[in-house]
Amino acid sequence: YFLRRRIGLFGGSFDPFHLGHFLIARLAKEKFRLDEVVYLPCARSPLKSSQPIAPSLERLQWLKTGLAGEKWARVSSWEIMRPGLSYSVDTALCWRLKHPGAQLFWIMGSDQWKVLHQWKDHKKLSRIVHFLVFPRPNPPRPRTAVKMSVLPERFDISSTQIRQRLKQKLSIRGMVPPEIEKRIQVSRFYR
Repeated sequence: YFLRRRIGLFGGSFDPFHLGHFLIARLAKEKFRLDEVVYLPCARSPLKSSQPIAPSLERLQWLKTGLAGEKWARVSSWEIMRPGLSYSVDTALCWRLKHPGAQLFWIMGSDQWKVLHQWKDHKKLSRIVHFLVFPRPNPPRPRTAVKMSVLPERFDISSTQIRQRLKQKLSIRGMVPPEIEKRIQVSRFYR
């Protein structure tokens, strides 16, 4: 009797990585019995008008530091190291080839779920992965019929909120892992 590996893929800019990202992934892991969650920071998102503020390698390091010791969490540099835009379908296909027997889950916010129909080859992507959608403020209804489950809790921490607080010279304590709080503050990327 063969149990398929269950792998969560969590893409995003992680600009910066925060405790909401950690809690969402852990909840997905527990609720959907994922063997691991792979964080995939992107270099450039095709649908976002503004690109990440912090450099790719800095964001990658924040993830690795913030997730150190979490055996179920992996950080991949795959999207950052490839040239051009990051397309989720390409990433999912790569993971399908690397793990042919695995069941893949794509972790995403309801803000991205709302615009899934604009993603490159979204129908092909929906045949490769099962979407795990976490609520954001004003969660939208799905626009396309694909495999999707909603994570039951909402975590009201956002990278935008953290960047705004840093710009205003306000504390981000309790919003990001303590191991990277000082590194984010001294980096001055968000001032």
